[in-house]
Amino acid sequence: MKNIITQEIATTLNIPARKAQSIVESVLNEVKQGLIKDSIVTLRGFGSFHVFNKKERMGRNPKTGEDAIISARKVPAFKASKKLKAKVNNGDPYV
Repeated sequence: MKNIITQEIATTLNIPARKAQSIVESVLNEVKQGLIKDSIVTLRGFGSFHVFNKKERMGRNPKTGEDAIISARKVPAFKASKKLKAKVNNGDPYV
């Protein structure tokens, strides 16, 4: 998917693919850094990325079937905006 986005940016802006790739990487790095620093990144009209805290819980090792404790951890998540949901539900290709 990164390749598709990169190619679309290169075509739309009429720039070399390497420069478009640099732009895509920069945007994704900013999202990553925002999640690490602030635990949330909001892109208006698109949605928000946030960090979800999962508690420690009991699980099962799928290979052995033995009970195992799954440690607490943080997981990135995405929530689409109402505007994006509406466009997807209406089949709008220009989200």
